[in-house]
Amino acid sequence: MSVTVSYHPITPEQMREWYFDVFEDICAADNLKVRIPKEQLKHNDLEELETYYKEKYISMVERSRELDYDHFNKWHGYFIALIQGFFEKFYFISGAALSSIHNLEFNRTYITPWEEVIEADYIEGLQVSSKIDGQFSAGAYISADQVKQLLHDYKNDAEIKEMLEDQFEGKKIEVFLEALNYASKNNQGLVEATKIIEPGEELFEEPECYSNLFNCDVISAAVFTTELAAHYDAIYKGLSDDR
Repeated sequence: MSVTVSYHPITPEQMREWYFDVFEDICAADNLKVRIPKEQLKHNDLEELETYYKEKYISMVERSRELDYDHFNKWHGYFIALIQGFFEKFYFISGAALSSIHNLEFNRTYITPWEEVIEADYIEGLQVSSKIDGQFSAGAYISADQVKQLLHDYKNDAEIKEMLEDQFEGKKIEVFLEALNYASKNNQGLVEATKIIEPGEELFEEPECYSNLFNCDVISAAVFTTELAAHYDAIYKGLSDDR
């Protein structure tokens, strides 16, 4: 299966609180509370989970502090997305990315350049773009207003609807719309990234996740599993080239 792209609802203020403040001073994490969804509490103790994921979160910020990359997308942009998954719900889609839409007007309308979002200290002198740059990379940032605009236009503009459904084929569009709707409801933007979560290429294989896997919305896994099952069904029936 192709590269996995995740979408992370977050505001610039949350980027600052959850990532940049702690990047500057690890002690700033002391008063932060990670998100533990109810699904994780069926067989686990809340306090133990909070301790485990708080430590994992801090270790990821510490890892970022040790880096000195010359590419914003593969450094701060990527870690913003990764860190978000300790505090909020996120979504993933296999083989489709908003930033792969090659339409200048679309990009100008629905994507905000990182330079308009991130403080100069963390972006000046670094390569930066609104496109994914391989594995372990951020891509586009869609502001809260652009999230709402894109949802509105998807419902009311046939050209935009077609463009999105061509990019997010089949049930993938359902996942992307869920991400947009969640962000819109909470007045958040969306950060796009790769390699935050890596689902297995076998049915029922445990995914690898650098954040908190349980904060990944279930629709993402449901659509991926359905597509993976169809992929193997085609192989077994001799209808696929992957033999």
